[in-house]
Amino acid sequence: MSILEVYSSQSKPVISCSLIDDNGNEKEILVISLEDNGVHVYKNIEEKDNHYILPPIPQIDLLIKEVIDEVAEELNVKSIVFKFGNDEEVEEQTDNLVLSEEWYNAEKLALAASKHTALLSDIDSKIIIGIVKFSNFLYAATILRKEDTFPLMQVILKTDSEIPIVKIYNEIGQLIQERREKIDNFENYVRSLVNSDEVAIVYKESLEEIPSPTEVTTEKGNKLYVCVIFKYFIGFLSSSTTKDKEILIRNKKKLAKTLRALLYLDRISKNGGTEIIIGRKGVPLFQLKEQIKLIKSKAENILHKMYNLNEVNYYGINDNVIEELIKYDEELTDDDLSLGIRVLPVAFIVSASNKQEFDNQINRILNGPTSDGYDILDEYVRRNVSSYFIGYLMSLEEALIIYDDIINEVNNHG
Repeated sequence: MSILEVYSSQSKPVISCSLIDDNGNEKEILVISLEDNGVHVYKNIEEKDNHYILPPIPQIDLLIKEVIDEVAEELNVKSIVFKFGNDEEVEEQTDNLVLSEEWYNAEKLALAASKHTALLSDIDSKIIIGIVKFSNFLYAATILRKEDTFPLMQVILKTDSEIPIVKIYNEIGQLIQERREKIDNFENYVRSLVNSDEVAIVYKESLEEIPSPTEVTTEKGNKLYVCVIFKYFIGFLSSSTTKDKEILIRNKKKLAKTLRALLYLDRISKNGGTEIIIGRKGVPLFQLKEQIKLIKSKAENILHKMYNLNEVNYYGINDNVIEELIKYDEELTDDDLSLGIRVLPVAFIVSASNKQEFDNQINRILNGPTSDGYDILDEYVRRNVSSYFIGYLMSLEEALIIYDDIINEVNNHG
């Protein structure tokens, strides 16, 4: 079987991957680079060239690792070897993927993400503005003409200080303005910079794709990366129930223990790990926000007590999707059968002493258990928690898709 050798340049944001067979023959099959409009991926597998562009996200190393893992799985390689260094120097073999500093330039990533958003728009307008909320404290915008690929202007807004910082770049990427300014609405601010009536704005939140950690320094001077991820169990109740009836959750401690085992998560401690907080009940949609609020309060108490942390980044709480879910009628009717959705929020407090371990924990939670692990979870939940649940560790967006599918099914047979 072959080996996939991953070489990460120390001097520039470029990664090249070569396939080495049993005879020592080497062939470059993958190149990943950061450009001004996104993360470019060049694949050369089975003599077929494949090029695509991904929008940058805050956890850029996790995104790159996923691309590499996907290729490794496609080629069924025996192992992956990581190397890091300069082109002129002998590279160093590393245990995991190591990226150059340029990959972690958040402003550069945000600007590339906003340009990617603008270029992908199919809106018919003279001027396109791509706006990205890249993290809780970083926004970026790219303004371009519909027929052009280079921007008229790009804008950065950093809100991590009392008075935000605004940076404006010209068409060739030169910084032409930097000042502190109180901006209530970034979209309106960027729109005011354009002297045209034919303007279309495309907005995207990179924040919702992969969590950004909050960095904490402990009393001993150690650094920790922390965030809270929300996932959801989805269930339905039959017509014999009332509109506001809840699903009682049995054996919460054992359920948390099972989730930790299936996701390979260590218990939280001063040095890192994961704490799992499970809601008391599966609740109707109109009670979901209150349940989330209660769990957030518990998470904040734990983080304050353990790390003296008062603020943390949350992932998986999308108010727009919650509002969309709440808009639906609570009951689905199909002749004599009526169903009502119930949601059980589950929060994962993730902390790690280094970014690689943080990403590993995040990846396990977001991807969920293996197929065998999911079967184990399904059987455990039905026997020990509640037989009403049909979906586990889902995002709100996935819950919305399931609800839409069921409504369509009911309407089609109505």
